[in-house]
Amino acid sequence: MDKKLKAECLSLLLLFAAFPITSFGTTGGNRLVWWIGLASLVAGGLLPVMTRYMDHSTDTIRDVGMEYDDRVS
Repeated sequence: MDKKLKAECLSLLLLFAAFPITSFGTTGGNRLVWWIGLASLVAGGLLPVMTRYMDHSTDTIRDVGMEYDDRVS
C-alpha cells in the first residue's frame, strides 16, 4: 500500500472517530475530549489535502482500462 492510500485511510478513520468523540465531549461537559474530537476532525480534513503535495515519483504506475481488466465478463 502506498503512502497516499495509507494517509487517506487514516483520514477517513479520523473523520469517522471525530463526530462521536466531539459528541461525547459536548454532552459530557468534558472540554479535553471535545478538543480531541475537534483536532481529529481538523487532522482528518487536512490529510487528503497534504497528499496532493506528497512526492509521487516513487509510486508504481498501474495499467488502467478495459483492455487490462482481468475479470470475467
